[in-house]
Amino acid sequence: MVAVPRSDTPGHARFRTVRARGELDIATLPELETDLLRALSDAEPPRVVVDMREVTFLDCSVVRVLLRARSTALSRAGWLVLVCAHVPVGRLLRRLELEHHLPRYPTPDAIDTALVPAEDAN
Repeated sequence: MVAVPRSDTPGHARFRTVRARGELDIATLPELETDLLRALSDAEPPRVVVDMREVTFLDCSVVRVLLRARSTALSRAGWLVLVCAHVPVGRLLRRLELEHHLPRYPTPDAIDTALVPAEDAN
């Protein structure tokens, strides 16, 4: 996993992206937590996208970390959302009734349209 800026203009990241791949579980949790903390501390307000398009498995321990990270972002007037089109991940979030707590978008471009303030898009 890695936290990277996403920006159309050099030196001005509109949000940070944490790219997650493979199986996310208790064994990979420390790396995910480190990347999320880094992304949350990079800007004020924190705007973080967790790109989960390459995630093949997700367990509940990871969901707890994502919820905690989103709470941190919201407490600082920011946001944290997921990019995910993987059916099993979406199914887990629905079963846990977390669809509204961990908003999902199909692509990063959909986030640009929905969440990034207009003044940041210039």
